[in-house]
Amino acid sequence: MSKSNHITSFFKPVPKSSQSSQPKAGRQASPTAPAPAPALPPSPSPLPDLFSSPPPAPPSTIRDRTAVICGSDEEDDDDFSSDEDEFPSLFLKPSAPTLPVLAARKEANIYATPKAKRRALDFHSSPLTINTRHKFDIKALLKHAEADTAIEESEQRTAALLAQGSPTARAQGVSNGAPSTLHETMLGVLSDAEGSQDEGNRGRLLQAVKRTEATAQRKDWYFFDRQGPVDDTAIQVRPDFPTAEATGVWAFLASERHRDEVFEDGLPYHVQCKMHNLPDEIFLWILNETSGVKSSKLRDEYLRLIGACPGQIGRLMDQDLIVKLFRGLGASERALAAVSQPDGISGHGAPYPDHETTRLRTVLQILAVTAHALKTPPLARTMAILLRLGVDNVTRKDHTVATDYQDALQQIVLAVPWREWNNFCGNVSDSLYSHIQETTQRWNAVSSVPLLHPKLIELRRRLALVFVFDDPRRAFSAPGDTFSMRSIIDRLDQAEEFIVDRNNTDYVELLALSEMLSVAIGDGSPPAGDASPEAIKQYNTEVDEVAHRIKYMWSSIHEQGAAYMSRLEVRAQLKDFERKLQHVVRTRPPPKEDIFGPYLDDDDEIARPQQRMFMRRFLGKDQPPPKTP
Repeated sequence: MSKSNHITSFFKPVPKSSQSSQPKAGRQASPTAPAPAPALPPSPSPLPDLFSSPPPAPPSTIRDRTAVICGSDEEDDDDFSSDEDEFPSLFLKPSAPTLPVLAARKEANIYATPKAKRRALDFHSSPLTINTRHKFDIKALLKHAEADTAIEESEQRTAALLAQGSPTARAQGVSNGAPSTLHETMLGVLSDAEGSQDEGNRGRLLQAVKRTEATAQRKDWYFFDRQGPVDDTAIQVRPDFPTAEATGVWAFLASERHRDEVFEDGLPYHVQCKMHNLPDEIFLWILNETSGVKSSKLRDEYLRLIGACPGQIGRLMDQDLIVKLFRGLGASERALAAVSQPDGISGHGAPYPDHETTRLRTVLQILAVTAHALKTPPLARTMAILLRLGVDNVTRKDHTVATDYQDALQQIVLAVPWREWNNFCGNVSDSLYSHIQETTQRWNAVSSVPLLHPKLIELRRRLALVFVFDDPRRAFSAPGDTFSMRSIIDRLDQAEEFIVDRNNTDYVELLALSEMLSVAIGDGSPPAGDASPEAIKQYNTEVDEVAHRIKYMWSSIHEQGAAYMSRLEVRAQLKDFERKLQHVVRTRPPPKEDIFGPYLDDDDEIARPQQRMFMRRFLGKDQPPPKTP
């Protein structure tokens, strides 16, 4: 290259005629302004069309495509023209017809939501497509017709069953010509033509139901009449207040206008606590008024005033007055009778309508607050009536009634003197024994006695002994005088009720009898602390024998599912009874056994040498044999 050329000569425009002579300038061109190549006729080229759609540049940055930037200062113009054949033109200027027409780009909005670049292609089926598949075929239509026919037949059988009347009405013989048992009802519902295929299945079904407890009917004893206790909403004739007796310090009760407010304020109670001279007529009026009053506050004040009158209670509240209180509730005559009466009404279901139990609770509260001043004959009569009430389920289905009932029993036994306790228990047990014969109903009476006081626990045990041994005279003596483990063993050997038979045993009765047997044994009445070792050993042996008998009983009962729930209940109860005998009634837990034999008691001197010999032989096996000289 000639050194005389100035650097500004490289930036001078070159004529068009000289562009073909400098192809090398395209190699040194700036990337922002490439040098254009001479126009050639369109021909197929293996290189891609890189300038088919070039992005438009702003007007201020567009350069002249004819401008050529030559080489550096160290190269001469002659050198560019000498390499024309070595470097062919790679960037050809496209011809005018091949340039695409660019659409005007809209000005971008930076606040606009960008559009999705991908769009799902949904191919919608034509609405004119003909579906040749039917919604229902002939088989489906026939199946639906058979289902409709079966539903109609079921409705007809249900209507026929309802037309026969309720089971209670059938049991009482109300309906004419209607089946009286569950089996007859099932025969009417499942009736088929004679000789049909389902006739044998019907017989097997009835036989299976007969083997279960679906037809078992448990007898209930009702204290009140079938109409139930007297309804509180009934119109009753209330006696007038004895105004003539309201004299002296009780003159403030003569005015009827504010009499209830005076009682609610507690003024009569405080006057009675100080003077102790409440007239008998006013006492009887308050006693009769208490059970029918609506206000709970007024009723509580009446009860408190009645309890503060021990003189009137002892003189006026005899057996007839107590019976009158229960008769006002609607109690039946068989429940209030003093002598033996025929067995009570039995049946199923709820015997009473839904009556308010406020009056029953009020009478129980009256007996609780007046028990401390009653004499022994009225106390025994009251206890006998309450135990008959305990047979009824009305004392168990309501917790409030059960609480007042148990409180009345406790207050009655606390009021009985110890010198008259034996006669009291004997009279009460004899009355209950003569009135109730069913074992389940007797157990209801025994279980209604709460375990709130030692007297109640003893009365509960005396009743159980009377029912287990079927002897009412046992209640006139203490349980320790009439009970022994040997007597229980003899009773188990003699009584047929304790024999388990798969076909003839009434498991409901057996459950009640086993519960009463557990109560009758109680703590077992073990020998006193100063008893000899031989007596204690004999006692434990008898307890083990009873436990063995109980285990044999529950092992003979086979579990057959929930359809025989009474079997499951009596089996579980007998298992618990056996554990009680071994761990509570026994003076010490039964001996355990291991590989060395049973553990022996300290007083067992007979088997102890045998155990020592066994241990000596066991330990002698590991000793090395003696050496021979």
